[in-house]
Formats: sequence, structure tokens, C-alpha cells
Amino acid sequence: MPKSRELGMKEATRKAASEALAQMLAVTAMLVIASVVFYWH
Repeated sequence: MPKSRELGMKEATRKAASEALAQMLAVTAMLVIASVVFYWH
């Protein structure tokens, strides 16, 4: 029983980490696009 709960926690942590990473990448991409647009105009 504790084993499966530990596995679930690890899975949830991994999912949260990947979501946070995806969000960070999205924000970085938006900043890059914004700066490119500002520099080109």
C-alpha cells in the first residue's frame, strides 16, 4: 500500500515539474517573440 502511494507521489511530482517546465518555456518564447517584434520595428 505505501509503495503505490509513493509511486503516485513521484508521478504527481514529475507531472507538476513537466508542467512548470512547459510554462517556463512558453513564457520564454513569448518574451523572445516580443523582443524580436520590438527590435524589428
